[in-house]
Amino acid sequence: MTERPVGHLWTFPLRQWLRAAAMTAAAGVAGCGGGGGSAPDRPLFMAGTHGTTLGKLHEPRAVAVEPSSGRFYVVDRSGRIQLFDADGKALFEWRLPESAQGQPVGLTLDHDGTLLVNDSHYHRILRYAADGSRILETWGTEGTGPGQFTFGRDVVVDSKSFVYAGDYGGLNDRIQKFTAHGEFVLEWGGVGEGPGQFQRPQGMAVERRGDQETLLVADSGNHRIQRFTLDGRFVDSLGKLGRGSGELRFPYSVAVDADGWMYVCEWGNNRIQRFRGDGEPAGTWGAAGRQAGELATPWDVAVGPEGRLYVADYGNHRVVVFRWPASVVAVRASASEARR
Repeated sequence: MTERPVGHLWTFPLRQWLRAAAMTAAAGVAGCGGGGGSAPDRPLFMAGTHGTTLGKLHEPRAVAVEPSSGRFYVVDRSGRIQLFDADGKALFEWRLPESAQGQPVGLTLDHDGTLLVNDSHYHRILRYAADGSRILETWGTEGTGPGQFTFGRDVVVDSKSFVYAGDYGGLNDRIQKFTAHGEFVLEWGGVGEGPGQFQRPQGMAVERRGDQETLLVADSGNHRIQRFTLDGRFVDSLGKLGRGSGELRFPYSVAVDADGWMYVCEWGNNRIQRFRGDGEPAGTWGAAGRQAGELATPWDVAVGPEGRLYVADYGNHRVVVFRWPASVVAVRASASEARR
């Protein structure tokens, strides 16, 4: 089966549309540095150059970070998963069982240290041992029924290790919930623009406030982030199509840090945008380009220790690691104080 866009927003063939959108985004987003000036903020480091050997990357699409050590896993379009240390040195790699039909777009670490992979084009979830030596569990088949997938997207877990997996294709844009061992629990969604509907639900994050958890979904084709209870009830959303503050253009991923800040990876705007938990925008990081502090159609953002953010910089074949610029934090604090 060939992956293809759905809905009235995407009418070109996928490859042609992606090329045109990337050119448009690159032309129109330069100068979005988090510090407010035209020069982008420099990252802490960048891991990977273009290639398919250990330490090199070919179009990385997902990152998962160990919360204590800062080591991080990356899956790319060469059909490999690599583990890097906290300084960006590649430690080891392994290949997925199959990758000719396509490669995964979702990774997450469960609380026991195992790695979950949404193996998109093979319509299944894989659970790996942390060293990649063996597959511990697998579930899912191709289809539109409960527990099946058309084209899987992201995968995340909540505090009780329930697993949430995105899916899209045809009229099957939805989120499915499973137990830790892959038993189907429930699903919600459907193609559309209304609350609780999706146009390609891409990335997800579990948001924790006290003892309450909600699920954030990057509804990429509708240019918004939707928030749900863990049983699928719609709560609210933020964002609309655009390039300005608080606006989004094809958000592909969302992450939340321990302080409740939300980070959205915008494929179409070549930037990471920060929001408060109440949805108020709080600055951007990145600009279109190839240099340090610039991004090219980024796919994923993940939160790590010590305030680090990890971006799968797809078009630049690297992972960019940075901390949110202090200048943006200071500007937001001053503006909030002035409004009181």
